[in-house]
Amino acid sequence: MKALKVLLIGIAALLTAVIVIPLTILAGLFVWLKLTEEADEGDLDLDDAI
Repeated sequence: MKALKVLLIGIAALLTAVIVIPLTILAGLFVWLKLTEEADEGDLDLDDAI
């Protein structure tokens, strides 16, 4: 019975990692995109002026 409990905890931890890690990466990419979006707009304005 104890082995079953350890196995279930291990599977739950694995599933949690499989869900949380990609979501964390996507959130980081979204924040990076929002932070760099303003810098890109400034570059586009300079290109239009030339």
